[in-house]
Formats: sequence, C-alpha cells, structure tokens
Amino acid sequence: MKEARYAVLVPMVETGQGTGLLLEVRTEYVKQPGEICFPGGKIEENETPVTAALRETCEELGISAGDVEIVKELDREVMADGKTIVPVLARVEREAAENIVLSHCEVADTFILPLKWLSKNKPEEYDLTTIDDKDLPEKLRKYLSNYERYRRVGHTSYIEYEGHGIWGLTARVINRVIEII
Repeated sequence: MKEARYAVLVPMVETGQGTGLLLEVRTEYVKQPGEICFPGGKIEENETPVTAALRETCEELGISAGDVEIVKELDREVMADGKTIVPVLARVEREAAENIVLSHCEVADTFILPLKWLSKNKPEEYDLTTIDDKDLPEKLRKYLSNYERYRRVGHTSYIEYEGHGIWGLTARVINRVIEII
C-alpha cells in the first residue's frame, strides 16, 4: 500500500506591518472544523509537493500559481496516523492575498499571523503524555477532543493569536519557519 502523502503551502505575505503567514480557518463542512491550517491537501498521482500545494491553494483561496514564488520545500512531517505532509514555503503577492476568493466548502476565513508578533510570542509547548487536561488552554482542549485516538502520543506546540488557537502540524511548521527566518 502506498503511503498517503500531502502537501501544504506556507504562504508568506508582505503587509503594512511586515511579513506574515497567511492561515485558514476551516469550515464546519470538513474534518477538523474551526481549526487553523495552511492551504493544502493530498498529492495526486504525477504531482510533486509543490504542484499539489499550488493546486490546493488555488482551489481553497483562489490564489493563482503566478502570484506565488516558491522559496523551498521544508522537511516532511509524519503525523501520528502515518500521513506524510510536505510543507512548501512560499511568498504570495500582497494583492493576491488581499483578493482571496474563499472556497466556502473548505475555508471559513483567513488571517495573517505577523512574524514580528511571533518573534516576541514564542509558542507554548505541552507534553500530552503527562499534562492534565485542565492545565491546557481551552481551545487546545477542544481541538484535542477530536483526536482521542492520538491524544497521548507526544507533545504539541500551541499558539494563541487574536482568538485563534494554532496547534499540531501547523504550529510545528510555524516553529520551523521562525527558525529559518
């Protein structure tokens, strides 16, 4: 059986406040409703991680490949369920990010997470094998309730920004981007 492979685009956008990461809020119609993620999805046959990430970004946000400059593929992530995900760091034209056309069946909203804010607000780290749920942020507890099967398999990073709780793969990838930049 072939391993399930996925790709996400990690879009950096220049704003009036400096560089930020463009993130999505998932709709109620998909798995992990309300969670924060990067645009992405399954790598189809004959696709590379880059082409899959670009295709998914176009489908989810209406951003065309011509408005995206690929910076580099980051090291792959292996999820607790065995899925392999390849993050693709890229720059997105500001105008394209300002004129997003959401695929409402997948994306409820988007927002920019400023890198300047991240430089002053490091993600929290939680060891899920030992911490009591009552000691976790409320949003993280809610997210984890959807993952009981994987609930005690390690640690997670967690970022809370303007009411958005960012955790898991998305927070790990953000940590890697912070290290690169």
